[in-house]
Amino acid sequence: MNELSSLILNIKNGETLTLGKGRVYDVSEDDSFILDGYFCSNTAKKDENPTGKRFTGVFLKDMKDIVIDGNGAKILVHGKMTPILLERCENITIKNLEIDYARPTMSEFTVISGEKDEYVIKVNEECLFEIENNTLYWLGEKDKNGQYYWRDTNSGFKRYIKRYDPKTKLSYDFNRDDLNFEEIEKIDETTLKVKLINKNINIPVGSVFQSRSIVRDQTGGLIERCKNIKFENLRIKFMHGLGIVSQYSENVSFLNCDLTPAYGRTITSTADFFQFSGCKGDIIIDNCKAWGAHDDYVNVHGTHLRIIDADYSENKLIVRFMHPESWGFQAFDKDDTIDFIKWDTLIPYHTLKVIEFQKLNDTDIKLTLDGKLPEIEINKDVIENATYTPNLYVRNCYFGQNSARGILCTTRGEVVIENNTFENLWGPALLIEDDCNFWFESGFTKDITFRNNKVINCDYHVTWDGAPVIRYSPKVLKDNVDTYVHGKLTVENNSFYKPALGKHGFLLQHLNEAVIKNNTFDSELEIESVNVGKIDN
Repeated sequence: MNELSSLILNIKNGETLTLGKGRVYDVSEDDSFILDGYFCSNTAKKDENPTGKRFTGVFLKDMKDIVIDGNGAKILVHGKMTPILLERCENITIKNLEIDYARPTMSEFTVISGEKDEYVIKVNEECLFEIENNTLYWLGEKDKNGQYYWRDTNSGFKRYIKRYDPKTKLSYDFNRDDLNFEEIEKIDETTLKVKLINKNINIPVGSVFQSRSIVRDQTGGLIERCKNIKFENLRIKFMHGLGIVSQYSENVSFLNCDLTPAYGRTITSTADFFQFSGCKGDIIIDNCKAWGAHDDYVNVHGTHLRIIDADYSENKLIVRFMHPESWGFQAFDKDDTIDFIKWDTLIPYHTLKVIEFQKLNDTDIKLTLDGKLPEIEINKDVIENATYTPNLYVRNCYFGQNSARGILCTTRGEVVIENNTFENLWGPALLIEDDCNFWFESGFTKDITFRNNKVINCDYHVTWDGAPVIRYSPKVLKDNVDTYVHGKLTVENNSFYKPALGKHGFLLQHLNEAVIKNNTFDSELEIESVNVGKIDN
């Protein structure tokens, strides 16, 4: 076992572990904690990680009152890992630590010359590769047996490719099949002359291409059923698969963290940065800096499970995980409150408590409840764990260029988003949804305040018609509803600049009340509303 993991293995409750100042601690798949059964929301499908396997350098389970002070040290990952995993821990602080990959699983190259179908490209020096039959293969490092940790082609249905413009700091989708090569000539160790099969592609010189696998088999971290977890002064340069996932945990904070690419790179995470699935208490993200995401920065949600069977005489339900990337984890505990949700309106219609839960298989859970069941549309209606619905406070942060949205939030707790900058996001700075037929991410919101923020050139990718920078779009499937999914939105004292289509857009759907006041816009604001009770503008 590596040196860092050995230190973690011997730590005791109440202790502070201080790492060597400026030390580099190497961790790899084959010399760290190797764990099974850690299923994670919004990640791998069953065929991609069937046993919930995690490779981790820092693993704490059932521990309390521990501080890990990195003291300026670095965790350097080799292979694909979930570098930090905490399970059922309480009062844990991890601070003053850097995390990076020796070989990021995102590969990058820059077009340095050429036109039409012939180009010279420069591969980032960290990006190991080989060429076989005019096919470019990206390589991981080699394990202790001399085998590559991973080997992927630059194309194929599980690749995702983007073109990034370093001058404008904007990025664009790129069809992976358009980067198939007819010929590849190696000029030197990192320089290639390539001829594209597709003769109709014109690539601007200076473009940086980002190529990655879409498989989320590991994450930047996993916080599972923990309480009072604090990350402070972290410098994270790369995360594979998904960012740091907090799952059914209470009170999680990220303070003064820097999640931006290492020098010479343009990507920090292959998906979201901060994912909170079924949490409670207070989520705090304060004075953090992040850019270079291939997905959202902050995503706070629960999970809708579909009711597939009901025993009215015994007050029992069988519920099912429906999305292929969310399954296997413990979604309920004894005494949790659950809401019954109507499938086509997203409106709660009954509430009960869990007396007992039983995992039947990877997707199905049997629940015994404390009272009489309501009338249910079996195989349509869903339930939400109403106990695990946190407050969210995002303050004093910078969220820069990415491939998706800024903050997604579907929680009935208090939400305050203030004093942040959102710049060059593909999609809206704020997206509020809720659905039980697609992603199955729950639930409704009561009160969201968005104030004193700067929103600059967001939804420049025109992800939706009108390019709204604030979007409420719960997936209501019933026509002519007169009920509201979401409660109140307050947008005040913000500054909005550089709209993608010449006008700033807000899209508000199925919202009880919107207060929009004392904001600054550098062009006209256009509000599109559907089933909104009141707009004070």
